[in-house]
Amino acid sequence: MRSLKSGRRHRAACAVLLGGALLGVSAAPASAAAPSRTPHYYLALGDSLAAGYQTLPGGGSEVGHGYAQDLARTLGERAEHSGHPFSFTDLGCPGETTGSMINGGCPYPHPYAGAQVDAAVAYLKDHHRDDVTVTLDIGANNVDGCATGGNLDIVCAGKGIVTAGKDLGTILTRLRAAAGPHTKIVGMNLYDPFLAAWMTGDKGKVLAGLSVPLADTLNTTLDVVDAVHGVPTADVAKAFSTNSFLPLVPLAGQQVPLNVDRIMTWTNMARGDIHANDTGYQVMADAFLAKI
Repeated sequence: MRSLKSGRRHRAACAVLLGGALLGVSAAPASAAAPSRTPHYYLALGDSLAAGYQTLPGGGSEVGHGYAQDLARTLGERAEHSGHPFSFTDLGCPGETTGSMINGGCPYPHPYAGAQVDAAVAYLKDHHRDDVTVTLDIGANNVDGCATGGNLDIVCAGKGIVTAGKDLGTILTRLRAAAGPHTKIVGMNLYDPFLAAWMTGDKGKVLAGLSVPLADTLNTTLDVVDAVHGVPTADVAKAFSTNSFLPLVPLAGQQVPLNVDRIMTWTNMARGDIHANDTGYQVMADAFLAKI
């Protein structure tokens, strides 16, 4: 691990990493955004956030209670209101990286054999003529292990961002090739769980402050790769006020930045779990709804 250095050095490193990440993106023709419609099929793809993973207050964990389920409920209600049948399939796998999504090997039990992207491609081919909405979140696990003990490993984070950018391009190319004319794919950027370090003291405040340029670099990479492939991005980072160190708001008997409050109240970071809680997952679902 490398110790945290100055914000200037960190921002410069992030800029270099972003440029490198985008070099690996294969361009694809962008398509105009589809008009608002009622999908008959909803396919959720991604990692633990797509799977709806979170720890429980008394210990243990659960899956199947996240943004995809919140979104499916709303889309199902819309379909019912318009007289259409509705089907929801969730292929999200906790622990999935961009690499395991392409090559297989997700460490958590999952409802398919092989790689998630292969299962998604097969699904889209089976529903080529249907009205399908696809949501995708991926990339967080490429960098989540790069900050421990108040230190940030820039080399680790840089490699993770570059890999996420290249692999996301591969994933979207394959999904777009399999998608039918009535399929809409929506990507997602990420909130910054490292902001929770603000609550641990002066060293934690440094880590929290410098984590935001890193999160911005990763999110810009995801946003640009999505755009190159004609895919809108649900702006979860904005919904979580990731860049808002002001205003200060009351939390646990002290004044904290708004972005820190969002992380502490919309995720389970108070008990060391980076995943969203019920409130945070609904915020994420709403961010997707804004793009569907």
